[in-house]
Amino acid sequence: MWSEVYRPMRVEQMVGNEEARLAILKWLAGWVSGAKPLLLVGPPGTGKTTVVKALASQFGYDLVEMNASDARNRENIRERVAPVFGNVGLFGKKILLFLDEVDGISGREDSGGLDALVELVKEPTVPVIMAANEKSAKIKELAKACKTVEFRPVPPRQLMMFLDHVLQSEGARLGPGDKVSIVRNSRGDIRALLNGAQSRVAGYATVANDDVTEIDIADAINGYFAAGDRRQAAKILARADASYPDPRYQGGGMDAEARRKDMIAALFSSLAGSHLDPDTLAASLDVLSRADVVAGRVSRRRQWSLLRYVGDMLAHGLYDVTRGKAARYTQYSMPWQVMGPVFARAQSIRKVSSALAPATHVSRSTCSTFVLPYLVRQMAQKKVDPVEFAIDNFNDESIGESLAKEMEKAAARK
Repeated sequence: MWSEVYRPMRVEQMVGNEEARLAILKWLAGWVSGAKPLLLVGPPGTGKTTVVKALASQFGYDLVEMNASDARNRENIRERVAPVFGNVGLFGKKILLFLDEVDGISGREDSGGLDALVELVKEPTVPVIMAANEKSAKIKELAKACKTVEFRPVPPRQLMMFLDHVLQSEGARLGPGDKVSIVRNSRGDIRALLNGAQSRVAGYATVANDDVTEIDIADAINGYFAAGDRRQAAKILARADASYPDPRYQGGGMDAEARRKDMIAALFSSLAGSHLDPDTLAASLDVLSRADVVAGRVSRRRQWSLLRYVGDMLAHGLYDVTRGKAARYTQYSMPWQVMGPVFARAQSIRKVSSALAPATHVSRSTCSTFVLPYLVRQMAQKKVDPVEFAIDNFNDESIGESLAKEMEKAAARK
């Protein structure tokens, strides 16, 4: 793959983000024990991983690379990261620790993965560089403990110059229209630029910019189910504003919008909520389960180019079994009559546990599972007014209203 052949071996060979690269060089050259880690933030394909590997090679470091999203909780983070700070590299070489995809670590209070990482990197004994696709609120505390360097999409002018260099090195030629289309469709991602150019040189048609326009996941799935032929259905699904995250991490590591755009999860909820007959549902879920397994392997092995086959598996595998079955997009796999009360109660309990957990020195999950039911039962037995209790202890009348509802539910169960 050209994306590997032309991966820079030295920092000065990279394209774009000159200021970011200079900041990283200065940081590593002046690094002393206990110095703040470096957090690289930017979209995929802009050179975050490449610059770290080039730095390790140029400065004589043994690179210890970990995908941080594989270590989701406090225990896993400590088991993997802490030993690095007490070791030296092979033949006594210095160690450089690189934690990729730190924005994939669980931010939930019960897992504590991000909190553990913040504690570990406060005074590191080896240089630590971390990478994230975006500087979200989820990693706010981690960002405070680091020196942040932002990577931006590579400008089209630099992409065109680099594309001309690669084509000349390969002895290949492309027309001006093809080159402009490849640069435009790469959207500042050098990896996408090289993959697109190699595909075009190999004889595959250049995808017009109009064909890659993303459409909302809901419209795409409804369009897929309504498509009159297989080719049109596959094309609609390919244009969806969707993703294929590792299926193991579809829970706390993703925000609500990211979960909504998870293609496999969106298809599952749509099929499960469309009241299909058992045979159709079973055949559909079989296709989804196979695609789910492949997506997980692609993510773990970082073979992103293979994701296109996951799309093909879904587009063609589901086509025959869903024709004429009145399937439609549904965000939730249960009807709203069931989901509505569940969401409402979850928000109510979350508010109570957020106030109660610090007072009882437990996590919100433990509070909701063990402390809250016991508190509600005791309040009911002693006939404590929930509103007065909430105002006296938390100065929040709405918490008392939530407690009153829980007391009513407990009384109804007797």
